[in-house]
Amino acid sequence: MTAVDLQKRQKLFYSIIDQVEKDYHLYFGLKSIQKRLSQTERIYDHFILDHQSLEISFYPESDLPQEIRDLVLDAHHQIFSEPIQLR
Repeated sequence: MTAVDLQKRQKLFYSIIDQVEKDYHLYFGLKSIQKRLSQTERIYDHFILDHQSLEISFYPESDLPQEIRDLVLDAHHQIFSEPIQLR
């Protein structure tokens, strides 16, 4: 995988994750209120993508529902595990 290909895949992955966050904006807003946070919780507060190994891991303290975790993992698998046509 070339550096340009990797960069395109990362950009595509993050755009999918941004859309998941938009789709679940009510969840993140309500969760932030319940936790009495001063800012709205973000999906990125729950996982990290290692840019060297491309491994994804959820933080141990993450309370992200399995449904959202599955969407993140599916996007990761779709973008980094399968050959895709990038423009």
